[in-house]
Amino acid sequence: MARSKTPTAAITQSPSDIEEGMKDKRTPWSFRARFLLSTIIATLVIPTIAAVIFFQGELSSTKDLILNDSINLAENIAKQLYPTLAFEDLETAKDELEGLQNNPQINNSSIWKKVEGSPDGDFELFCSTREESVPQKFSFSKNGETWTDSDLIIVRSIQSSDDEQPIGKIVIERSLAHLEYKKSQFKRLGFTSWAFMIILILCVTIWYQNTLTRPLQELTNVAEKISTESNYSLRAKKISADEFGKLTDLFNEMLDSINDSNEKLLIANLDMEQRVQDRTKQLTLINEKLLSEIKERERANKELIETRDKLSKQEKLASVGQVSSNIAHELRNPMAAIRNSTYFLRLKNKGDDKSSHHLEIIDRELSRSDEVIQRLLQLTKGGTIKKELIDLRELAKEAMTYSNVTGDATLSIKFSPKYFPVNLDRILFRQVLYNLFINAIQAMPNGGEIRMDLRKLENGRILLCVSDQGVGIEEMVMKKIFEPLFTNKNEGVGLGLSLCRELVTRHGGSIMAKSSPNQGTTIEIELPGENSVAQKEERV
Repeated sequence: MARSKTPTAAITQSPSDIEEGMKDKRTPWSFRARFLLSTIIATLVIPTIAAVIFFQGELSSTKDLILNDSINLAENIAKQLYPTLAFEDLETAKDELEGLQNNPQINNSSIWKKVEGSPDGDFELFCSTREESVPQKFSFSKNGETWTDSDLIIVRSIQSSDDEQPIGKIVIERSLAHLEYKKSQFKRLGFTSWAFMIILILCVTIWYQNTLTRPLQELTNVAEKISTESNYSLRAKKISADEFGKLTDLFNEMLDSINDSNEKLLIANLDMEQRVQDRTKQLTLINEKLLSEIKERERANKELIETRDKLSKQEKLASVGQVSSNIAHELRNPMAAIRNSTYFLRLKNKGDDKSSHHLEIIDRELSRSDEVIQRLLQLTKGGTIKKELIDLRELAKEAMTYSNVTGDATLSIKFSPKYFPVNLDRILFRQVLYNLFINAIQAMPNGGEIRMDLRKLENGRILLCVSDQGVGIEEMVMKKIFEPLFTNKNEGVGLGLSLCRELVTRHGGSIMAKSSPNQGTTIEIELPGENSVAQKEERV
């Protein structure tokens, strides 16, 4: 019956099933391997062990038989040789040895006579079947048997039954060729048995493979494919008509039932997935619409806040500009009166050098103040800044002279890696440094050092840092220090740092502050380099 292959869904397994499956995968021996191993043990190893035991027992009994025969022979000959050796009958002794040589297992035999008066018990050769290969004198400690690879050497004493002292020794060398032949026969028989058993095992294994393990292997392969591919349309091939054939039929019928149930579950799952997708699309559209409305409201609120901040800032700047214009107008009248008074005092005190010098300082500072007021008014009316290459060291010293009235603070200037001029508006940037130095001096009531560091950045811009050793600024105040009309000083008006930010911005730069309570404050100003477009005059 042909079956169509349809996509199937994986069946959920319980944790116990998964754990059991992992245990099965960790099994090191398959049924086929265990069957083959047990067959080898039953038909090869056990008979081999039995054969080895039998072989060792047979060899041991053969060796015992050879040993007993040789000992009996040696002892009988030793008893017969006592009269011959006592009367030194050499001919009879040779006849006895030649009679031993008629035994094919005897390789050599010799008779030794004790040397009279020898303290060490030395013996000299009396006669031998091979005198050329036997030493003429030898020391025998006691009787015994010695096994070599090819011979058994037996030494026995020649003595009378009453005399305890032997008068000689007989040495018989029996060949072990029969034992070696028996060993080779056993080895040949063992190898032939091994070969026959291996052939027999192969035949039995192949037969069992066809009748026992092949149906099991077929069921195992199909089950593994279904487990990995989740394809329940696969079926096991029926190999035999015995119990394994019935098991295969039951296995296939079970797969038919599982496949039908799985197809129903798949249809239900697809329907559920489609419904979930439709509902998800609806929720996604609603969610996107809500997010779009939220973003639109956030954007509108942000624009409203920015517009309100801009209006507030413009109102403050407009107020500041109006107040500055009024202050500048009101300051010019008393400054003109001071300049006229200075002129008349200079005429009256022409001969007083000290008074003339201070009057010149007053007149110069009035001119500088009038120039600063004039430039600031030009900026509020849309004027331009006038940049030029200046020596920032001289400009900083000049601003320090105006701001350090009490003389409690000191100024240190450092250029990295070496000195370089800076393109700035001299008058306006001197006002920036003046305001920064004033704030630094006020933050150090007991005096201290003001450090001004300049270095060129990798992008070609210039970083100017002004640091003091003052009381520092709190974090909440740091966010507002550059806002117009904000101050935490009793006598301040909140225009110094806001003016610095405005002037630095007009130069094409940026300004920021870093501070911690009781650790001082650092003002960082980043300005364009010499070759920057910002070096040109900027139109406000």
